[in-house]
Amino acid sequence: MSLKDKIKQNYSIMERRDFVFAYLLVLFPVLQFVVFWFYVNVSSIGLAFQDGMGAFTFSNFKMVWNGFTDKDMLGINLLDSLGRSFLLWIVGEGFIFPVTLITTYVLTKKIAGHYVFRIIYYVPGLMGSIIWTLLIKEMVGYSGPITKLMLSIGADLPATARKNGLLRSEDTAFVTLLMVRSVMGVVGNNAVLTGAYTRVPDELFESAELDGAGFFRQMFGIAIPCIWSTICTLLTFALCSVFTCDYNVWLFTDGTGGYGTSTIGFQLYNLTYRLSTGIGSTGYGYPAALGVVLTVVTLPVVLTGKYLLEKASENVEV
Repeated sequence: MSLKDKIKQNYSIMERRDFVFAYLLVLFPVLQFVVFWFYVNVSSIGLAFQDGMGAFTFSNFKMVWNGFTDKDMLGINLLDSLGRSFLLWIVGEGFIFPVTLITTYVLTKKIAGHYVFRIIYYVPGLMGSIIWTLLIKEMVGYSGPITKLMLSIGADLPATARKNGLLRSEDTAFVTLLMVRSVMGVVGNNAVLTGAYTRVPDELFESAELDGAGFFRQMFGIAIPCIWSTICTLLTFALCSVFTCDYNVWLFTDGTGGYGTSTIGFQLYNLTYRLSTGIGSTGYGYPAALGVVLTVVTLPVVLTGKYLLEKASENVEV
C-alpha cells in the first residue's frame, strides 16, 4: 500500500485539509530559516576560513584569539568586551526580568489606576530606539537634568564627568549604561507577560483566596507556574544574546565604544560598519571568524539554559 493510500485510509478529508493548512503555515518560517540563516551563515562560515585572496587559512581565528588574550587589530580587548556584554545581560535578565514579572502581575490585578500605568508602560515601546538614545544622551550630558540632579544632591562626580557628561568619562560611562539598562528594561516583555497572566483562570485565584493565600503567594504559587512555558520561551531567546548584549553602545558613544563601554555586540557592529563604508576595513574573514567562535560558545549555553529552565518547573495547562 502506498503512502498516499495509507493517508486516505487513516485520515478523513477534513483531517487531510488540516494537515495541508498546518504545513503551509510552517512553510514560510522554514523558507525564511533556509534563506536568511542557513544560506547566509554557510557563506559566513566559509569566509571565516579564507584570507583576502580566498585561500584557506586559520589566520582569522588566530586574530580572534589575539583579541581575547591581548587586543585585536582595532585596539579592543575582546575579553573585556565579553565581560561587559555579560554584565549588561545579567542586569537585564537576572535583575530586571523578575521585577517585570512582579510589576506586570500587579497591573493585571487591576489596582487603582492600572490603565494609566499600563499606558505609561507601553509608551516607551512606541518610540524608536534612536529617539530614546538621543533623549538619554542629553539627560546624562554635562548640562543634562540627571547630571545636575546628582551634583545638587552632593554626588562626587569625577572631573571628566562634570565637564563632558556621564557617558564621556571612563569612571562613569559603563555604570551609566547599566543604570539606563535597569530603568528601560522594566517595561520589556510587558505585553507578552500580560497576555500570559490573563490566561490564568480566575477560579484558581478565588480558590486560593478562600484557602487564605495572600497576594504574592498567589503570584508565586499559581500565576508563575501557570505561565512558566512563556517565561522559558522569553528567557531562552534572551540567552541567545548573552554574549552580544550591548544595549545600543554604538548609539550612546557615537560609534566609538570608548570610555570603557565597548561590548562584543558593539565590536560586531563596528566591524560591519567598517566593511560597509570601507573605512579601516579589516576584511570579511575576521568578523566571520568572530561570529563562528561566539556561535560555538553560545550554542551549549542556550541548550543547557533551556534544559534547566524546563526542569525548574513542570508545565501547567490552563
